[in-house]
Parts: sequence; structure tokens; C-alpha cells
Amino acid sequence: MEDVRLCANTTLFCCINGKSRLKFYTKRTILNDKVYIGSLSGSYLDVYAFSLYTLPMPVGKQPFMRYKIINACLTNKQKPYPSLEEIKSTLATHDIVVDTRSIERDLEAMRHDRRLGYNAPIAFCRRNRGYHYTDADYTIDNLPLTPGEIEAFALIVESLKSFRGAAVFNSVAGIFDKLDKVVMHQARRERRDPQHPVADFEKVPYVKGIEHFDKLYHATTRKQPVLVTYRKFNQPVRDHVFHPYLLKEYRFLWYVLGYSERSKKIIILALDRIETISNKKVPFKDNTGIDLQKYFDHTIGVTLRPGGVKEVQLWCSVSQGHYFKTQPLHPTQQIVRDDEAGLVLSLQLIPNYELLQTLLAFGAEVKVLKPLSLQQEVKEMISRSTKLYSVESDV
Repeated sequence: MEDVRLCANTTLFCCINGKSRLKFYTKRTILNDKVYIGSLSGSYLDVYAFSLYTLPMPVGKQPFMRYKIINACLTNKQKPYPSLEEIKSTLATHDIVVDTRSIERDLEAMRHDRRLGYNAPIAFCRRNRGYHYTDADYTIDNLPLTPGEIEAFALIVESLKSFRGAAVFNSVAGIFDKLDKVVMHQARRERRDPQHPVADFEKVPYVKGIEHFDKLYHATTRKQPVLVTYRKFNQPVRDHVFHPYLLKEYRFLWYVLGYSERSKKIIILALDRIETISNKKVPFKDNTGIDLQKYFDHTIGVTLRPGGVKEVQLWCSVSQGHYFKTQPLHPTQQIVRDDEAGLVLSLQLIPNYELLQTLLAFGAEVKVLKPLSLQQEVKEMISRSTKLYSVESDV
């Protein structure tokens, strides 16, 4: 009879003289494949010896726990190059009892199982007679992603770079940088090819006014009126006590929609024409007149002219028609006719300056059929452009 320190809870199956007698939950202590059971005295047992069969946690239910423990062994700087037996012993301290062959299978899965996505650079060092990561900075805790998720994340990280420059994103800029390094490092190790981008996003140029985005973003979310010093092109400076409702981006430029106490109506201000912004201690005027989610549904750009929505019909050449069928000009686009003479489209839009610019960019490939007022505007713009090239000038 002897005293034995108690260990963790486990299910025990005891046999006496080779016959099963009892299945129960107790504290376990194993010495030479024996269990010691007796009367409990404090944190020790007065014990008798019986043959023991332990029923540990089923191996199939704990793979990720094993991977995390193996990873901890491989990243332990105080005890590098663990052997299979040392890993097995560490697992046992967490009540995970497996044989060395199971550990070898785990190491292989961490290396090559695409469903796990670890792609762990595990190697056996003959000199130190143990296992290690060939990449000293590697750990499965950094990036438990599948190869497909890595590629998707790499694309997202690249696209998020377009928000750099706005102060509101400065707090997460470091996160973007870390994701960029970790994800792209993992992706390069996956592909094992030259380190060059395979997706080239349109570069976002620095634009004047982006420094005001942070202030307006917080003013909008917190319902904080602001005093805006604003200068339209070729016009004097004006001050607006402004109640912001919505920030809108169009072609890399930002605009803010809100109520102006000066204009006594809802207006749109371009951030690149704002000179200064400061908080104004007046009650916030809530938006009660417009549906912000639908406000721009029938526009190209941000300008809303009086007159409302019109049916805009366009004729397009056969070659240009192919592009409009794969990339519609606007969500309201409908095909009226499609034949060898060309493509006729119908759109529900508010005619504005941005629409005029868009149509002129297509040159002779697109013609406005209606409304006649929009057709006339296009004609006048083409006529003015023609005059620029028909006479000698110093321009």
C-alpha cells in the first residue's frame, strides 16, 4: 500500500482476475500499467493495485487539439527538435494517448492535407534527432486557412489598399500590412513561383479632400452638425452649417450628401472643394424627406437635376453593343432591339452632367435617340469640340 498523487479525471475500466468488474469515473494514477484505487484522503489515495484499461478521449474527436499541441512542441524555443516520444509524452500530459504512428500521421497531415491548409514546413533533423519547422517564423496559429481561402484573402487585402489615405482607416492600416505580409508569404510558399502580383487593381490616385473623410464619417455616424468652408470652382468661399447624411464615392472622388442651413435644402458637397471643417454646436436636423438607399438609383454620378427620371434610349454600334451586354451601362438598362443594325437600349435615368460625359466618351459608337433635350445637349458639346479642331488657335 502506498500514497499516490491524484491526476486528471478519466474514464477507467478495471478488471479483477481478468474479468470486468467495474466501470466508473475517478481520479487516475498510472504506475506500470496499474491503477491504484482506495479510500480518498485529501489529495492522495490509500490504494490497492488492480489491472487497468483506460478509455481515453477518442482520437477522431481531437485532431485539432493534437495539431495545436504538436505545433507548440515544434515552436518551443527552450526545447527545440522534439522527438516522436517527446511529442507523445506532451500529448499524454493533456490526456491524449496515441501511439507514435498516429503522431507520424498527424505530422504528415499538417504537411500535406489540403483540407487543413497548414502546409506546415515540417522536417526531421538527423543531427538533432528531432522535428522542426524549416521556416523559423512559421506557426499554424498565424494562418489556419485553406489554399482557396488564402487566395481569396490575398485578393481582398490587395483591394483594401485602395482605402489608404483616409484617416478613418489609419487605425486598421497596420492590420492590412500584417495581413499583406502573412497572406502573401503563405501564398508564395503555396505557389512556389516568382514573387509578382497576379491581379493588378486600378491604382487609386491621391485626391484632394480625402483628409476630410474621417471628420465627415464620424459626423455622419454620430449625427454631429459641422461648419464647412466650401469653395466651388471659380466662385467665392461660402460657409455652410451642414448636417451630413451620406458619403458617396464616384470615380475615386468622395462627396457628402446632407442638409445645408444656408441653402435650406439637401445638397451635395465635393470633399475636394472643402477648405475647412469644424463641429457646430447646434441640434442635428434628421433626414426625414429622402430614402438614402434609393436616392442615387437613377443617376450616373452624383448630380441630380430638376425634372426627374426620364427614359433614355441609346443606339449602339454592333461592336459597342457587345460591351454593353456584358457590362451594362446602368442597372436599369433594358434591351429594346438587337439586330445587325445595332443595339438599342432603354435606361431610366436623371439626365445630368456625368451622363453627358459618359455618352460623349463613346464617340461615334453611341447615339442618343431620346429624350430630345439630352440629344440636343450632346450635339452642342460635339459642335463645340469640333470647333476646337477646325480653327487655328493658341490653346
